[in-house]
Amino acid sequence: MEDAVNYNRWVLDKFRPWFGQSTLEVGIGHAGFYEHLPPQRHYVGLDVDDGLITRARHLRPDLTYVKEDVADKSMVERLGPGRFDTILCVNVLEHVEDDVQALANMSMLLCEGGHLLLFVPAFPALFTDLDRVGGHLRRYRKRDLKRLAERVGEVLSLAYFNPIGGLGWWLNRFVRHPNLEADRVRRQVKLFDRYVLPASRALDRVTRSVFGQSVICVVRRR
Repeated sequence: MEDAVNYNRWVLDKFRPWFGQSTLEVGIGHAGFYEHLPPQRHYVGLDVDDGLITRARHLRPDLTYVKEDVADKSMVERLGPGRFDTILCVNVLEHVEDDVQALANMSMLLCEGGHLLLFVPAFPALFTDLDRVGGHLRRYRKRDLKRLAERVGEVLSLAYFNPIGGLGWWLNRFVRHPNLEADRVRRQVKLFDRYVLPASRALDRVTRSVFGQSVICVVRRR
């Protein structure tokens, strides 16, 4: 998704009112969202993959990147409890076996009143071959994510996101994909980002309560 610039900006626009000055990004993947964030006083990027951390440090030696498992209880002490006022976690929880512990850890890394910004794939019924090759363990309904989020804080915002993307994801159940880097997948991403996204963004205003490709959630630590 690093080439989907318009899509990435759309995701971050949804979270913009809740960003503070000290952000931990959990799961940087191939690029991370730093370039799309509001000005930051302090930023740390986290991922469990050695290769992705090495790549990020090479590309942005001015930033801090750490290799950690977000579901590892000892991670909190290493990074520092209450260290951040914002944690950004986009398309990560669906990969984590113990998503309850991951949420608890992220909550402990937030200062009081800090915001946890969550973005996950929506609807178990949309689980397709793309989820399997992407390493997804699950997809979430709003009520699933709300139940988990309320364990760690107050849910301020909860909605589905990207309705046309959800339809496209469902249609992909009829196509076999060897991996997410396959040419046909990359072509779909580019087509959506350039031509389809404006329509989905407009439709999102009326479908966010009932349907979307993803669920977007903002949680405030008490």
